Amino acid sequence: MSPNPTSMLAPVGKHTAHYLDVVEKFRADPERSYHHHHLMINFQILGPFDAAKFKAALHKLAKVQPAFRLSFQKAGPAWTQSIADEPANGFIEHKTFGPEVTNWRNTTRDLIIAENEIAFRMTGEPLIKFTILEFPTHNAAVFLTKFHHIVCDGWGILVALSQLLALYEAELQGVNAPAPAMQPSDFLAIAAAENAFLASKDGEKRMAWWRKYLSDHAFIQKPLAERPQGRLAACIDHLSFETSAKLFKLAEQKGVHFSYLIHAAFTKALATWTKSDDVMVTFVKANRNDANSAVVGNFADWVTVRHQLDLKAPLGDIAKAAEHDVNQAKENYLPYWHIVEQICPHQYFNDFGITPYSFDFMPEFNPKIDFGGKASFLLLRDLEVFPFRLTATDIFCRTTLVGDLDKKERKIEIFLIYHGGYLKEDQVRGVLNEMKAALEAA
Repeated sequence: MSPNPTSMLAPVGKHTAHYLDVVEKFRADPERSYHHHHLMINFQILGPFDAAKFKAALHKLAKVQPAFRLSFQKAGPAWTQSIADEPANGFIEHKTFGPEVTNWRNTTRDLIIAENEIAFRMTGEPLIKFTILEFPTHNAAVFLTKFHHIVCDGWGILVALSQLLALYEAELQGVNAPAPAMQPSDFLAIAAAENAFLASKDGEKRMAWWRKYLSDHAFIQKPLAERPQGRLAACIDHLSFETSAKLFKLAEQKGVHFSYLIHAAFTKALATWTKSDDVMVTFVKANRNDANSAVVGNFADWVTVRHQLDLKAPLGDIAKAAEHDVNQAKENYLPYWHIVEQICPHQYFNDFGITPYSFDFMPEFNPKIDFGGKASFLLLRDLEVFPFRLTATDIFCRTTLVGDLDKKERKIEIFLIYHGGYLKEDQVRGVLNEMKAALEAA
C-alpha cells in the first residue's frame, strides 16, 4: 500500500484552516502546542483475539473512512487537504509481549502515557493512529486509539469502533464483511460545501442573526486575557441509581432527553458562579443526520447557546427552555470559528472560544460495546488520561451512563473537565456539588 495521498488536493474549511494556523503559531511552545490536542480512547478486546483478522478488519474500515486517510499540506499561507487512496504504512502498530510482563495493565498504562507525549506533526501524515497490544500469557489484548481532534472527535471514534466490531466479527466468522452501516465523512466535500455556504445569502442572513444574538453579551465585549497554561484536570462524580432513575422519568414527563436536565443543572451552577443569569454555553453539534439524528461521521462542531435563565423555575422547566435555546441556535448554525472571527475578532487568535463554558452530550454508550457476538470492547476507564495541553474552555461538562448492558439500572456519570492552569479543584468541585444537589432535588 502506498502512503502517498493520490486524491486531488482541496482547500480546507475556514475554521479548520484557522485551527491549523494556531497549531503553527504555537509549534515552539510545548505548553501551548496544539500538536498535543488529541485524544486517546483505549479498549480491552474481549472474546477471541486473532491479530491478523483484527488488522484485516481495521484495514477494511480505513478504506471506507476518510478520517483515517486524511492529511493536510501547506504552501505559503494556504492550507490544502487530501485523502489517500490507501491507509499509510504503519498506521497500525502491533506489539506482542512475552511472559516477562507480569502485569499487563501496568505495562499498558505506561505505554499510554508515553504515547500521549508524542505529538502529531500535523502536516503530511494521517492524524489518527492505532496500536494493538497483545499479552498471550495473560490472554489479554488491548486496542489503543489516538486521534487528533481536527479529524475525529470522541463521538466519531465510537462510530468507528462500532463499525470495526462488525467487520471483525465477520472476519472471525469467515464471511464477507458487510459495509459499515454508518455513512463515513467526506471531509473534502464538507469543506467545499462550508466555504460555499459562508459566501451565500443564507450564510450572510445567519451571520446577521448571530450578531444580534451574541454581540450585546458582556463576555463578547471583554477581550480574553492570556491564561496560564496547564493540563486539563477533572472532577468526576456519579449520581445514584435512584437519582438517575428519577431523572429519566422526569425527562420523559417533560419530553426532553435526560441530558437536558444535566445541562440545566450545569447552567444554573454557572449562573451562580458567574453571578449572572445571562450564561453562554457551547453545545456540541456532532456527527448526526439532521433527518433522524443518526450518527453518520467522525466530525463535530460547536454551537454557542445563550441562556437567560429563570433560576427560580423547576429544573425540568429550565431543561425544556434549554432545549428550545439549543434548537434555535442549531437552526441558525454556522461554523463556530467563523462566528468567532466575525463577532469578536480581537479574540480570534488569542483564545479559541467566544465563551469560557462548554457542554458535551455524550451518546448513551456503556463501558462495554458489544453486538452480542464473539468479540466486544471493554473501555479501559482506569487507564484513561486527559491528553490536552490547552483548552479554550474553563469547564467542560461531559456525561455518560454507567451500568451493565443486561440490566435496566444505569447511573449517570458527570465529568467536569477543567483548565488546570487557570482554575482550582475546589472551585470546580463547588460547581459539581451544586449541580448534583439540583439534580437530586429535581
